Amino acid sequence: MPTTTNPTFSGNQPRIFLSYARKDGEDFARDLRQKLTDHGFSLWQDRTQMEGGKDWWNQILEALKQVEYMVLVMTEASLASPIVRKEWRQARQEGVGVIPVFGQSDLDLSQLPRWMRDVHWVNTEVSEQWTRFIRTLESPHQGTRVPFMADELPIGFVPRIKEFEELAESLLDPEQEEPVAITAALKGAGGYGKTTLAKALCHDERIQDAFHDGILWVTLGEQPNTMAGLTKLYAALTAERPNFVDEEDASARLAEVLGDKDCLIVIDDVWNAAHLRPFMRGGKRCARIITTRDSTTLPETAKLRVPVDAMQQKEALELLSYDLPKSETADLRALAARLGEWPFLLKLANGTLRERVNTMGQSLEDALAYVQKALKKRGLTAFDARNPVERHQAVAITLGASFEHLKEDELARYQELAIFPEDEEVPLTAVTKLWLATGGLDDFDTEELCTRLNQLSLLLRYDPTTQCIQLHDVVRTYLEEQVASQLPILHGQFLDAYNLQNDPMNAAQEPYLCRYLAYHLVKAERWEELKKLLLNIDWLYAKVEALDIPAILSDFDWMRGEKALSFIQGAIRLSAHIIGKNRTQLVGQLLGRLQPIPLPEIQNLVGQAKRWVGSPWLHPLYGNLIQPGGPLIRTLSGHSGWVRAVTVTPDGTRAISASGDETCKVWDLATGQEVATFTGESPIVCCAVSHDGRTIVVGENSGRVHILRLEGVD
Repeated sequence: MPTTTNPTFSGNQPRIFLSYARKDGEDFARDLRQKLTDHGFSLWQDRTQMEGGKDWWNQILEALKQVEYMVLVMTEASLASPIVRKEWRQARQEGVGVIPVFGQSDLDLSQLPRWMRDVHWVNTEVSEQWTRFIRTLESPHQGTRVPFMADELPIGFVPRIKEFEELAESLLDPEQEEPVAITAALKGAGGYGKTTLAKALCHDERIQDAFHDGILWVTLGEQPNTMAGLTKLYAALTAERPNFVDEEDASARLAEVLGDKDCLIVIDDVWNAAHLRPFMRGGKRCARIITTRDSTTLPETAKLRVPVDAMQQKEALELLSYDLPKSETADLRALAARLGEWPFLLKLANGTLRERVNTMGQSLEDALAYVQKALKKRGLTAFDARNPVERHQAVAITLGASFEHLKEDELARYQELAIFPEDEEVPLTAVTKLWLATGGLDDFDTEELCTRLNQLSLLLRYDPTTQCIQLHDVVRTYLEEQVASQLPILHGQFLDAYNLQNDPMNAAQEPYLCRYLAYHLVKAERWEELKKLLLNIDWLYAKVEALDIPAILSDFDWMRGEKALSFIQGAIRLSAHIIGKNRTQLVGQLLGRLQPIPLPEIQNLVGQAKRWVGSPWLHPLYGNLIQPGGPLIRTLSGHSGWVRAVTVTPDGTRAISASGDETCKVWDLATGQEVATFTGESPIVCCAVSHDGRTIVVGENSGRVHILRLEGVD
């Protein structure tokens, strides 16, 4: 590949990236470049503008961040070139407009992704097409990025061929690299590599080509923030900051955006079927991968269920020996077997071995002897990796071997990370607040210790770019048990570092603390402080403005039994469909619903609301809106036409509504979430439900009657 040391661009900052296969497209590309330059365009052309001494792919990445359009010179070699495919895939992820140009005639386009077959191709020999091509390049590109939300594969990643291929083959049409819209599940105990396997699938180029509208990812965990997950996916697809009313609204609008897109959606670490449902709607051409420890959480549509258990011996050896000197495998094989070929334990053991060999200068033989001795001393001679008790003991023993490389104060700081919520990416700013309070560490010290912990594989993830860390949930559970008696004090020290007692509104300025302040107050056993916060109109408005309505409603769930707080929560829930569209309505809505309630704490909040001056708002002089505590629980929002009929299942858990918008919807009355929709051909005017809540009869205005069976719902 020819290179130049000082590239020059024609004109100003280049707007066009010219991509081609050198084997048979170089002459055409050179002529096209000259024609475009004559029109006054500035181009970046990879074959002519590579800087010597720099990695070629990094140069391409830099170029794609600068340009608006990629012009693809398509020839037989281009169609077969993995580099050209990699370039156009990256361009779409950067939001660059991709325009294919015929560099040869009679090309077989059948193996191209659907999006490329559907876009307009340019034949430069046809004057009308050339004119339209030039006009397109002259105009700003208005497209959005194609999302790719999967994290990078971990250092030392080892492919798991059997499980991977079973998944990949199920997602791809064997005749053509087209997506197959299935729901598949990865099921296994914690630490067996379900998440890593899903990441590997996302990074496979065949999968990215097939699911060309994006790779989406959301992690739920044991206590998920469902609204935040739905919002994250919606924003990735639209580049918009959504203003959802509630989870049902978010789920419905995400389903609309998915439409007929070809997306792969990974829903990671599912613990509860109810948490999963909002992410299963819409996207008739989308595939979903679910990772879970519990098969009862899976919907009936998950026909493919891939067990993720112990690694194959060869794979286990490769993971255990990562970044270590090559040696006879007998001792490594014995250690891998002793650890049950469990990826989580293998990675921890590898961290200890690398520390002793690469940092301390010990021989691999001696390092292995040390690890075996450490495991034996702590009592691990064998364990059943499928037994939860044995697994827990194995984690404790293997972590203990890693802990010996930490100083006493470093170990104390590490254990303190147990205060942060499960599956949360914790910003280093929050970690610094904690460690400054408990150990006097500043931001540099914090980053240095996190780097050290990551080197020992004691962190699931450490990203110095985003400045976030994440613990493996198995490790977090273990650490939480180790410092159980200290947890209230640690949470308290963390909170005190923010000086909240002098000004609780400080928390509104920190995104992490704004979301999790109630969590930390509860864990610190500061119930009165949380109650005071939830009776503060400024805090309620700040949290709704910064996050969403479910986020503030969930804060009240910690204080069930407090009568005044239940009224306030009920008022916000009743107003959710209004506040979700306009946050400034919060204060007026609370006044309209709470003024008549005589409780002193409610009246104190009413007084605050009347004096509120955060933004212009309309002040209801009387409490003339429906009050909380009555028969109305919430307003369900989703129909675009008049609702003609509503029925409730005999057990009172679901409602079925018929509407003039030609839809029948099923609602979960506990959450307000829309769980299913049927679309007819004319306005639906009536509905009825069977005694078991599964069979629904709906009638259209045309006289047509439909008998429906509700499937995939517990």
